[in-house]
Amino acid sequence: MLTLRDYLTSDAPRLVELANSQSISRYLVYTFPFPYTRADADWWIEFGSKENGAQTKVIECDGVFVGSVGVIPQNGWHSHTAEIGYWVGEEFWGQGLATRALQQMTEFSLSQPSCQKLFAPVLGPNKASMRVLEKNGYELEGVLKRDVVKNGELFDRFIYAKHRK
Repeated sequence: MLTLRDYLTSDAPRLVELANSQSISRYLVYTFPFPYTRADADWWIEFGSKENGAQTKVIECDGVFVGSVGVIPQNGWHSHTAEIGYWVGEEFWGQGLATRALQQMTEFSLSQPSCQKLFAPVLGPNKASMRVLEKNGYELEGVLKRDVVKNGELFDRFIYAKHRK
């Protein structure tokens, strides 16, 4: 059974264990470091996971912490939208867990009156993440060419979105 729950202070060691992976961090936002330390986990649980109104959840499968999913509400002209993101530990890749977690978070987020649209930026080489989004009904809205620099490399940024019906 897959569930989403709030972070607990006691999640820090498991977060470090899962997140300290170059394979995971290579296509995530620049604020997801590698190596991933206990100090990073403590900061994330206490502050980062809630910054700017974010709602970030632990993904649990059969009671085991396997990853994370979250939304960050936008503001101004974009106050009806939120950015969504997710990751699962390498040992859990290919099991459909990211797809199921994204489905749950998408349904929850789009049921909120303030959210009309969710969007997810994905770096070009991250085809697995694009498939997860497509399986959940997200559509490619655009590609920003050579838009992101990560670890000294330029990437195209694919913008996927799903709108409230």
